[in-house]
Amino acid sequence: MKSRCLKFLPRAGLLALVAALGMAHIPQAHADMMLLADTTMVTGTQSAVFSFTAPADGYVTANLQNLNWQKPLSSLSFQATSGTSIMSSWSGADSKSETFQVTAGNYFAHIVATTADNLDVGLYSLNLSFTPTVPLPASSLLLLTGIFGMFLVSRARRSFGF
Repeated sequence: MKSRCLKFLPRAGLLALVAALGMAHIPQAHADMMLLADTTMVTGTQSAVFSFTAPADGYVTANLQNLNWQKPLSSLSFQATSGTSIMSSWSGADSKSETFQVTAGNYFAHIVATTADNLDVGLYSLNLSFTPTVPLPASSLLLLTGIFGMFLVSRARRSFGF
């Protein structure tokens, strides 16, 4: 009986090593959430204010794109604010993406866009996504660990004649 168990252990260790190496490449799960997606047509100079709510502490990623429709916008600015402070701010004609930290609550995104001249038309696209501060556990790791444990128990039971 003892020799059977000793022969089984190297195979179990090899299987555990292969499973661990495979799981090392799995990304952590996150509960990403789209807060806002909007595309706006602009003539001349226009401003817009969008409100969004962060459901918990985490990070908001703002992606503001200057879409090349007829002509790109000559200037585009973004500002994220709470009731009391500025969370993020930038301006320029290029598309930009930035991530900033928030706590649970209501926030505002302010956009100012200007076309090349008053008769031109332009487009911009704004996407706001939320990622919580604490990632969710990788459930596949837990599942594979449980399956591997059941495999070891069943092999041990057969080896010892239980």
